[in-house]
Amino acid sequence: MKRTWRFWLALWAGKIITTGLLATGKKGTTLPGKISNWFDPQIMKHLSESYTDGIIMVTGTNGKTTTANLLASILREAGKDFAFNQAGANLVTGITGALIQNTSWRGSSRARMALLEVDEATVPKFCKQVTPNLAIVTNFFRDQLDRYGELDTTVRMVKESLPKETILILNADDPLVAQFGTNLTKAIYYGVERTPDSREESQETREARFCPRCGTALEYSLFHYGQLGVFKCSGCGFQRPEPKILAQDIHQNEGALLFQVAEVTYRIALQGYYNLYNALAAFTAARELGFEDETIARGLRVFIPQAGRMERFYLSEGEVTLTLVKNPTGFDQVIQTMIGVNKPLGILIGINDLAADGRDISWLWDVNFERLGEQDRRIKNVVCTGLRAEDIALRLKYAGVSVEKLILEHSLEGALDHLKKTRAEDEAWFVLPTYTLLFPFRGILENLQNSAGLTNSEAKGGKEARA
Repeated sequence: MKRTWRFWLALWAGKIITTGLLATGKKGTTLPGKISNWFDPQIMKHLSESYTDGIIMVTGTNGKTTTANLLASILREAGKDFAFNQAGANLVTGITGALIQNTSWRGSSRARMALLEVDEATVPKFCKQVTPNLAIVTNFFRDQLDRYGELDTTVRMVKESLPKETILILNADDPLVAQFGTNLTKAIYYGVERTPDSREESQETREARFCPRCGTALEYSLFHYGQLGVFKCSGCGFQRPEPKILAQDIHQNEGALLFQVAEVTYRIALQGYYNLYNALAAFTAARELGFEDETIARGLRVFIPQAGRMERFYLSEGEVTLTLVKNPTGFDQVIQTMIGVNKPLGILIGINDLAADGRDISWLWDVNFERLGEQDRRIKNVVCTGLRAEDIALRLKYAGVSVEKLILEHSLEGALDHLKKTRAEDEAWFVLPTYTLLFPFRGILENLQNSAGLTNSEAKGGKEARA
């Protein structure tokens, strides 16, 4: 595709804005991409042509950022240079901005590979201009219905947009994802044999009660979480595909996940069995890219959680885990993780209803907060903050959390102060914000961690670092 004057104007405008933003300490992704796309709506296509070693796309409802960062850790261990929208700006503007940062003033890319997290609703726009070599699809759950619409619309939109040439890395345990590989030879599946939380019956919210091919009710022999599990349709025979990469002997130990693939043990510094799927998606993609298992193991082992995805901070008062919450299934898994810690709990929940969070917060009533109510004796306090602090407090009251344990505090610093002042011995702290509160909380926690005399690299070592 010939580069026109519009391309050069778009590129140079983006480069100038990026340089200025980076000089002021900002990330420089979204605004440069917005301006560049205004000058040349095809700039993403022009820029993508330089990535001769391939473009990897990561999409799905939950786990995109963690999966992309896990794969990035493996790529770095393999000595690969690559373009990456690490900041998580996964719309067209953010993706374009990341590509511009990796492009010289002469229009050549500084790397030959790109790893791009792509929002589900952005996949059609992205794939009109870019043909990814690999596409990882993590899962599909209801998320921000005011923005995405009904889930079947999102699934269909993604499925119809993926180019036929693209090799698909698919979650075998999610029927909404597994259907993508029907009659395709370029589909590679990953899945889980069984986790300690897997059950033969489930009362959790499920998005895929019916077969995506014929509409018959799906039968499950095992549930992992949500609609993920071992499923079969008695109507048309659609069933969970045989995973090429199967995780076995799964357990948690000292804040890390351990699992085996073909009798080799792997370790990642993440909590929550749902994060196992993110590791498997990255593992499968790395295998397909031709990396050795030893390199993959190192990449998973040295991974540091990013931007509020079970990210740990170490304050003078103790350890805090920060993790994003954005939809019922994801929140349910965070609750499961908190309960599994088996310690007294100090919880801070921040709910906003700005555009990036989703204006409709009725999803809070689909979260199984009743599980927290059942653990009321273990809960020291739940601090409620954000624009919809009162709404989450009301939801928790009806879920059975004692009213005297619910604290309303709209100041973010004040909310954390409440958590610190009421700390019990050996208490596990969790800070659970929606999108627009994530980075403000992250900034406050980083400052508190630095005040305690710890760097992020030292914090990775946990109790050893604090000693």
